[in-house]
Amino acid sequence: MARSAQIPARREFKYLIDRSRLPALRAALSPFCGLDAHAGADRAYGLRSLYFDSPDMRLYHANEREAPVRFKARVRWYSDAESSPIYAEIKLRDGDVIKKTRTSLPTPDWASGLRAGAPVGPFGMRMHRHDLRPVALVDYRREAYMSRVDEYARISIDTQIRCQEQDRWSLEANPRRWRAIDHPLQTWMTTSPCVVELKWADYAPSWMVSLVQQLDMLRFSFSKYCYSMLALSEDHYRDYREAQSRWG
Repeated sequence: MARSAQIPARREFKYLIDRSRLPALRAALSPFCGLDAHAGADRAYGLRSLYFDSPDMRLYHANEREAPVRFKARVRWYSDAESSPIYAEIKLRDGDVIKKTRTSLPTPDWASGLRAGAPVGPFGMRMHRHDLRPVALVDYRREAYMSRVDEYARISIDTQIRCQEQDRWSLEANPRRWRAIDHPLQTWMTTSPCVVELKWADYAPSWMVSLVQQLDMLRFSFSKYCYSMLALSEDHYRDYREAQSRWG
């Protein structure tokens, strides 16, 4: 039976930094945070998300225009572990406040239950209300740190972010169809950056504020889902141009 959990409301700010600044970021974090226990030899673990949207792509458009109240719907898997649980998630944003509901799904046959209308909490209700269906896979490595001195404060560093179109109810990917979305042309940087997320409950800890100031970090809106859809739409336009050139 699927079980839902409400993750405490939090704030999330995102920043882009050059990879060369990672050692300085880690050093600044070390007095306050510990590395996530699930990290591998590279300090990170894999995440793969299957994003859902309506036929008219209303979730993408709400995100792209930064609507004050919006949500994302996804099925998430921690891809480094074969026995990893699979979750259906609704991530609701109201201004700067993030509320996330996570529902565990039965494995390995999670998709048939969803498609058959199995009750899966808030995800299922929104899926049926908005006629949500799979549109894209997003895959990346995450280096995560948790505060040792605050009730809730976390920092994550995401790299190797890539996507591919996915209209099947599956987390399996075609290894030849990945498209990077953290490249310089997409992010207006000279190299592929790291996406840094600062997360806290009510007030940002003073050490987190100092960290941003010390490393001169600038807040940047980076939605993995939104950037993925932009990258995939570029692929469609390129395919259209290539087809036109062959027809001509």
